[in-house]
Amino acid sequence: MNDMNEFLKSEIKVLLVDDDPLVRRSLRMILELHDISVVGEATNGEDAVEAVLKLKPSMVLMDVNMPKMDGIQAARLIKSKFPAIHVIILTVHNEHSKVVQAIRDGCSAYVLKDSSPEQLIEIVESVAEGRYFVDTSIANQLLVNLVQGTPPQQPPKDPSQLTVREKEVLQLIVNGLSNKEIAFRLNITLRTVKAHVSSILMKLNVSDRTQAAVLAIQEKFLEPGN
Repeated sequence: MNDMNEFLKSEIKVLLVDDDPLVRRSLRMILELHDISVVGEATNGEDAVEAVLKLKPSMVLMDVNMPKMDGIQAARLIKSKFPAIHVIILTVHNEHSKVVQAIRDGCSAYVLKDSSPEQLIEIVESVAEGRYFVDTSIANQLLVNLVQGTPPQQPPKDPSQLTVREKEVLQLIVNGLSNKEIAFRLNITLRTVKAHVSSILMKLNVSDRTQAAVLAIQEKFLEPGN
């Protein structure tokens, strides 16, 4: 397990985006102390998009409120161009509407800046495995907003196109399992899981697993009790 953790960490390449140099320095120290590579920094959303093009990180850790372009706008652009890149949104505020928008735009996690270093590292590693995370202090309100909120901007395709196996995979995604855990649970290869996930995203007309899970919950695609 330790070897797997070390391999996972070596594959994480983080771009830090915050207009406060002290915050960036603190985040860099925490990540590098845990052997997670920081490939670059940016001070606003516009610079973040350019940095992603140049540095090709696997993950972006980004503040919400910044000059020129905020973190939500930047995340939307980054996910539209590079859907495989994980985006974690940082904030000091409990802004529920922005949480919902960030998740709908494909962000993998939304955490408060005062989270402990240990929690931040745990979140980064979980997101790298394909999971998503919302801070417990705002999770309940997020669910309320998702249930009562407006439908996604893009109308989904007919969920009846999903096969039985794809519905099983989608249910496990909703349950928070990573691709590796899904492969183990269903006794299929990781490559097969990834193929099913790609098919699900295409059929539901979404860009990543997080949006697929949110859509499945909102539109009640899955049978209750699964």
